[in-house]
Amino acid sequence: MFNPIDSYDEAGVVFTFGGFSVGVWITFILAVALFIGFFAAMIRHENHAYKAIIEHKPVEKGPAAEGEPPVY
Repeated sequence: MFNPIDSYDEAGVVFTFGGFSVGVWITFILAVALFIGFFAAMIRHENHAYKAIIEHKPVEKGPAAEGEPPVY
């Protein structure tokens, strides 16, 4: 009823990215950068958490969660 296409007889194909195009490389580099960034943030948080546990300090602000040392 509201479709502007009258016929699908000569329908074509539209490709967003072709093989080894700039779009593929940008997407790949962005994915690798996000993965490395996630890993770096995770390692930084874990190092901070273990240091806080060794020093008997809360890992994060707020009420103590299960397994964390109590706030003195």
